[in-house]
Amino acid sequence: MKDIEYKTGPPTWHEHFQLFSSTGWMPVLKVSEDDLKKVFDNTWYWITAYKDQKIIGAGRLISDGAMYALICDIIVIPDHQNKGIGSTILKQLVNKCQETDIKRVWLFAAPGKAKFYEKYGFSIRPNEAPGMQLIEFEFQQ
Repeated sequence: MKDIEYKTGPPTWHEHFQLFSSTGWMPVLKVSEDDLKKVFDNTWYWITAYKDQKIIGAGRLISDGAMYALICDIIVIPDHQNKGIGSTILKQLVNKCQETDIKRVWLFAAPGKAKFYEKYGFSIRPNEAPGMQLIEFEFQQ
């Protein structure tokens, strides 16, 4: 879309809160406002999208800057989805990884969103190379 402005920098905290709140993830992930504030100190790279000077999308990378990067929180507000904004954000995040010669780029797709990422070269890890995640911090002894 011609009238979308993409920036390589973080949104304001209020803008990020607005975007993240639009996903419905806060109660599911038990994310607090303080949690959202911490992402600014720990994010390596941001792409933000604006229309008429209002934020409509963002995505971010967590990385060591050399070997690994994790794409996080590609969010486009519902009224602007399916217009290529998420695709542009994803491409710009991947481009940053390529420019920096990152060796591996990972992401966790929201339920039902894997096909979107597959269009851009991401693949679901095969059973013989499963990814893992720790959801609850209650270890079995």
